[in-house]
Amino acid sequence: MLNDSQIQDYERDGFIILRDFFLTRMNLPPLLDAYRKDPSVNGTMYGMVDEQGLPHPICIWTELGDDIIGMIPRIARMVDATEALLGEPCYHWHSKMTVKPPGCDAHIDWHQDFASWYDDGVPFPLLVTIGIAIEPATKANGCLELVPGSHKIGRMDHNDVRSFRRRVRHVEETLGLVYCEMSTGDVVFFHCNTLHGSAGNTTDTSRLMLFASYNAASNEPLRNAQGPNEEGKFMNISAEERVFRPVDKLPDDVLKNRLFRSAFDHTPFKMPVTELNDGFTQAAELR
Repeated sequence: MLNDSQIQDYERDGFIILRDFFLTRMNLPPLLDAYRKDPSVNGTMYGMVDEQGLPHPICIWTELGDDIIGMIPRIARMVDATEALLGEPCYHWHSKMTVKPPGCDAHIDWHQDFASWYDDGVPFPLLVTIGIAIEPATKANGCLELVPGSHKIGRMDHNDVRSFRRRVRHVEETLGLVYCEMSTGDVVFFHCNTLHGSAGNTTDTSRLMLFASYNAASNEPLRNAQGPNEEGKFMNISAEERVFRPVDKLPDDVLKNRLFRSAFDHTPFKMPVTELNDGFTQAAELR
């Protein structure tokens, strides 16, 4: 799927954007239709808060079944492209859908994914995430923002908040900022150390994205090497769900041929461990 130039761009910038990766009209409408009929996604959407305490809806899963959202991370072009970037076989880490409802003021604060996953015991930054635009993503509705080349910094200390913010400002001023504006069906591949975030949604339309993350097969979490990953604990993903599990790849036309059982009705989602209170509110309360 990827040519040498695209792989070099990824290695240089820490991300690449591929347009109309999902041949939009044939593949993604059933998922978007199902979400619009049930934006709570069977009641599994909850609010992940930003530094200001404002929540945005999110739902997470690790098991890949025969629903659309279980098939998408197993589609051959997804897996093959990821393995081309990693240079070795990969396996599914987890997937999630994130929503910016109309007028949602919540931000995704600047972060590196590896900061959390390192605390899961992962030894090397050999993870890739694919962000899929299920609805158009624009600067106005809170599209993904990336700092190109920031994956070369290495893992930053997110716990020292003051120092982290200063470093982020310096890195952004030095390397610049990219707004990943995408049409439905476009995708962005980004490195687990690439700084990313997003702003609020100032429009009257929603912004729905699906993110599928993969780990290199050689990079399973080490036993007894976990750190104080409070976010990971909250997400309720067990150590058993982080070990290598071969990906049963599906043909690229599996969605076009409508071989799915449903959009998301049969997927077991991960519900938070802690009680949803001040910090985490049901997304239903946002609408």
